[in-house]
Amino acid sequence: MRRLALASVAVALLTASVAGAQTPPPAVSFVSLRVVPSPAASAVRGVFNRARGRFAACNPDGTEGRVTLSLQTDANGQVTVTRRRGSSFTDDAGTIPACVARTAERLQFPNSTMGTLDIMVTVQFGAPPAR
Repeated sequence: MRRLALASVAVALLTASVAGAQTPPPAVSFVSLRVVPSPAASAVRGVFNRARGRFAACNPDGTEGRVTLSLQTDANGQVTVTRRRGSSFTDDAGTIPACVARTAERLQFPNSTMGTLDIMVTVQFGAPPAR
């Protein structure tokens, strides 16, 4: 009898968690990242990877798509210039591309003894397009 009661509780919990589950937003990846000077690329990728959750928050509905940005930093790692270079979202001036740009503007990159960094990045929501 006790096993039956435990099994019933387990089924009820499983059913409740499946019924209340929401589809998670698509994964965020950085499918294209170019950094000049290139020795800083690994550190720049690390900054983007640590900010993955902040970028995911720009797309709460889980819409698949991509936004391409170019950034420039000063020697202290502050973003000084952000430009949207393209988007697959239907409204390029829409909320997702604008949020992605604002999020990138707020990133702090490592200090650079090489001066400014020029960064081009594509933020991909969901699976990247097949090649």
